[in-house]
Amino acid sequence: MKAPARLLTASAVLSAVLFAALGAVSAGACRQPAPATKRTTLRIATGAPGGGFQPLGDALARAVGAVLRDTDINIQFSGGAVSNVEAIQSGSADIALAFSDVAYIASVGRLDGKPQPFTRLRAIAVLQLTPVHLVAGQHSGIKEVADLRGKRVGLGPMGSGTVLTAGLVLKAFGVELDAVHGERLGFDEAASRVVAGTLDAMFDNATYPVSSARTATEAGASLIPIEGPATERLRREYPFLRVTSIPRGTYPHQAGAIHTIGVDSLLVCRDDLDERLVYDFTQRLFEVLPAVAARQTSLRFMDLEQAPAAPIALHEGAARYYREREFTR
Repeated sequence: MKAPARLLTASAVLSAVLFAALGAVSAGACRQPAPATKRTTLRIATGAPGGGFQPLGDALARAVGAVLRDTDINIQFSGGAVSNVEAIQSGSADIALAFSDVAYIASVGRLDGKPQPFTRLRAIAVLQLTPVHLVAGQHSGIKEVADLRGKRVGLGPMGSGTVLTAGLVLKAFGVELDAVHGERLGFDEAASRVVAGTLDAMFDNATYPVSSARTATEAGASLIPIEGPATERLRREYPFLRVTSIPRGTYPHQAGAIHTIGVDSLLVCRDDLDERLVYDFTQRLFEVLPAVAARQTSLRFMDLEQAPAAPIALHEGAARYYREREFTR
């Protein structure tokens, strides 16, 4: 009877050793570092130097990126609003700045050379009204929009929303695009040429003060009003255009307020971005806006209550944020 007892004891010891070894392995496995959380990269398209989108986009992207966990922000410079909505539609950008007129016209398939609707385009937020600057050189003789006929005019860089808006303005005032010597120039280059006298006038759709207009007016150029019955006809056809003004003293030698039109700037994105990601981005955007607006004066006129009032469909992530915000106010 003793032999079986010794066999039982040996088996028990072996089981204990194996159990302890497995426990040690298991404990070691528990002490392994947790796998790193997968990071997301957001490609945000801004604008061209000298315009309003580039500094605004940089400020917003950096501020949101600083508080959006597990997300890297990749800022992409571009020609402007038209290039940006094209990048959204093609999938080469995730989030971008655009103007209401550009976003709407693209969404319904009326963008020049792009007859198909931009079905991937969605809105995140309306930011603020952006005035159209028309700046004329000191010796150009230009006093109103109609005087641009036959003149050398900077219409904005290729791919910018300014080119589209300038075309709408000229047409409304009876000046066909081929009646001016239009040039697609960067805003800083256009301002330098207005100062040099090799360009008679330039358009820049940007929140004030914008560097291109400041450069030109410091050298004696003037802001030209965009007002009157033609403006009212333009607004009836494109209701997202609104009457606004650039206050007196905004630019050097500006003695009075300049009446003009403006268009809302938007944050837009692709329709297939993850709903939770867009929700988080929108939430963080509104958390950082007060601090950004304190440094980026172009946001000082943003109406938070109008943020969802975009001319195109909201992304579902942004829409969910606005719905919840209504419930919790």
